[in-house]
Amino acid sequence: MQPLSAPAPLIAPKRGEDRIVASDPAPSVLCYRLQRLWLTPIFRAFVRVGLPACSILGLVWMFLSQDENRAYMRGLVQEAQVNVQNQPVHQLQTLTIEGASPLLAQEIRAEFGDLFPISAFELDHEAMRRWVMDIPSVAHAAVIASPGGLLSVQVSEIAPEFIWRTVEGLQLVSSGGELLRRVKRRIDFPHLPLIAGEGALEALPEARALLQTAAPVVDRLRGLVRIGERRWDVALLDGQTIALPEVNPDPVLAQVLVLSAAQDLFERDILMMDFRNPRRPTLRLRPQALAGLKQVKGVTFSEFAK
Repeated sequence: MQPLSAPAPLIAPKRGEDRIVASDPAPSVLCYRLQRLWLTPIFRAFVRVGLPACSILGLVWMFLSQDENRAYMRGLVQEAQVNVQNQPVHQLQTLTIEGASPLLAQEIRAEFGDLFPISAFELDHEAMRRWVMDIPSVAHAAVIASPGGLLSVQVSEIAPEFIWRTVEGLQLVSSGGELLRRVKRRIDFPHLPLIAGEGALEALPEARALLQTAAPVVDRLRGLVRIGERRWDVALLDGQTIALPEVNPDPVLAQVLVLSAAQDLFERDILMMDFRNPRRPTLRLRPQALAGLKQVKGVTFSEFAK
């Protein structure tokens, strides 16, 4: 059996006519490789994004490599920044202080009041807050810029409980014995009790108890004085003093107040009521009262001699 052969063309080309050769539809090797490369996501991203970005960066680098171009760009940025900062919406006109005592508010306003008006971009809010926090009497502070050109300083102040008198002047003291600030005049804080003497801050609980006991004569009370860092004197008006013992001074003061109410001791010419030894209390008279007493005793003795 003979193998089948390809059928012969129905029309044979004539002599002298060229044959028509069909082209190969397969791409060339270069085109094939380029098509495969284009199908790679990284290559497509580089051509679409990376190549334009590199071109732009190259142009920018060429532009900024010149000194005059860099100076020109810095001038544009600074001018734009100044224009934004000087807009009325960013200008701070007024300083308000909340939660502070008049003395503390005066101190804060003296430090920052001359800055206004100022742009909100030029004011260092954090540095301002740290400065306020460095004040010993401030427990917490916040600096907030509000619409309408208002800068608010919100302060949580530690309340003072005593005024401590030293050779250097007056200082406000918290309930925990912390020194809050110096003050110039006692009259500015008439509601605070006065303490004095070395070691007074270490004995504040005892001073607080004595002040509670002395509440019935608070209108006569000037303050408490720590003597020798071991005991208290109660200073009253008209220069009168109650000397208390080192141990258990509170009950002794209560007994003195009861005795005074019965005998009107505070109304007499007594300079000091010495109760350092409660079993043997002594009274020290004023000089004029003592001179009068001596005179009376002298007259009585002369009459008796006659």
